[in-house]
Amino acid sequence: MYYDFLQSNKKRIIRGVSVFLGVLLLWTVTSLAGRIGKIPVTMAIVPSNASVTLDGSESGTSGTKWVTPGTYTVSVARDGFASQTQKIVVTGEKEENVIAISLVPQSDQAKRWATDNAEEYKDNERYGAKQARATGEFIATKNPIVTKLPYTDPYYKIAYEMNGDEAVVTIVTESPRYRFYAVEKIREWGYEPTDLSITFKNFKNPLEQP
Repeated sequence: MYYDFLQSNKKRIIRGVSVFLGVLLLWTVTSLAGRIGKIPVTMAIVPSNASVTLDGSESGTSGTKWVTPGTYTVSVARDGFASQTQKIVVTGEKEENVIAISLVPQSDQAKRWATDNAEEYKDNERYGAKQARATGEFIATKNPIVTKLPYTDPYYKIAYEMNGDEAVVTIVTESPRYRFYAVEKIREWGYEPTDLSITFKNFKNPLEQP
């Protein structure tokens, strides 16, 4: 009976399978073509159905997004929770492009949800650790001096701030003398200060009028 059914409907079955395979192939080709030149970014968001925007454009919810390399502002919002915004540098130089955001509940309903779904917050900590590790390794590779920072001396401090994927070295001191010593400390580490972006903070020019 089963054999007779196959024989009598052979052409219809073959046609149906062919259409299915054609649609599947078209979907696969279209999906792959849309990912050319793009990099996967893991969006680990809690709650997972919170609204996610990239540079102000709606990007759905939690999950993997394919985007072109660059720096993006990621905003996450859901009713009853405090919204959050982070920046992420998406690049193929990172082992993994991950952004982990866990929204803090504010309303009573949101707090009850957070209590009932505490495991989601705990699981998202793993993605937060991945994000921190990948970002730290990327920054250190592009800006090796950050592995020495922050450095604190009794008379000055050398630290850094990020501007996109570039580390801006900050030297904090009021004294021209110790500003000089801080710059020499950078040379002592094997870096040429003129090759770095350096900002001086709390520095007071002795020639300025009080």
